[in-house]
Amino acid sequence: MDGEKARNVEKLLRLVDEAGERGSDLCVLPEMWTGIEFSNETGYREALGERARKYGMYLSGSMYESAGDAYYNTSPLIAPDGAVLGIYRKTHLFDAPNRADIPPGFIESSKVGKGATVDVLETNLARIGMTICSDLRFPELYRELALKGAEIMTCSSAFLSPRFDHWEFFLRARACENQCFIVAAGQYGKEPKSGLAFVGRSMVVDPWGTVVATASDEEGLVTAHIDLGFIAEVKRRYPLMEQRRPELYPVLQGRA
Repeated sequence: MDGEKARNVEKLLRLVDEAGERGSDLCVLPEMWTGIEFSNETGYREALGERARKYGMYLSGSMYESAGDAYYNTSPLIAPDGAVLGIYRKTHLFDAPNRADIPPGFIESSKVGKGATVDVLETNLARIGMTICSDLRFPELYRELALKGAEIMTCSSAFLSPRFDHWEFFLRARACENQCFIVAAGQYGKEPKSGLAFVGRSMVVDPWGTVVATASDEEGLVTAHIDLGFIAEVKRRYPLMEQRRPELYPVLQGRA
């Protein structure tokens, strides 16, 4: 809930504890899990670092970050030793001034700056690329991560209801076309102060585009087993990346 950071953090850390007790290697939290408003990023990063060390797992989830004179919507990837392995700042902000279902419109860029880098992080678990919410609508970002070798792409989200069909469609498409796993966590329910409602339905999608696990329509935790060997099998069945023809896409290359 807006303005109740302590309550939000307490609730999410309980879920992180549950994930750790299940033996999870990677735990992904939703977008802005500390609350929609600006927050003290450092304190919560330390809380996540403590949990990462306790359970020996990787942790990621978007929160507001103060950097110099700007704020960013940022996902850190926290390693099992509690260190921040890397960060991703949301590159495609949600600016939708004319959405009739979000009166009077929503302009994320009025609050935060745009990220400018797209990295894949090497971990002992997998090569991981991070994305945030409205990034889902931009396939170029996911293809860039795939070409850089991402095996797992995370998506921390506060995807707005009632776009249930868009949420699942985009996640399955991004996983299938890039032949990787996508682990997506979404806020759920209706925020009483702003009136915004969120899809929820956190899910894991495999490289064949199959949803292997999805959350029910309630707050909770979804867990799935990821077999990275399936990526090679899918690429063997259909070597999409080898069949790409970049010379036909000059506009995407910035050459036209």
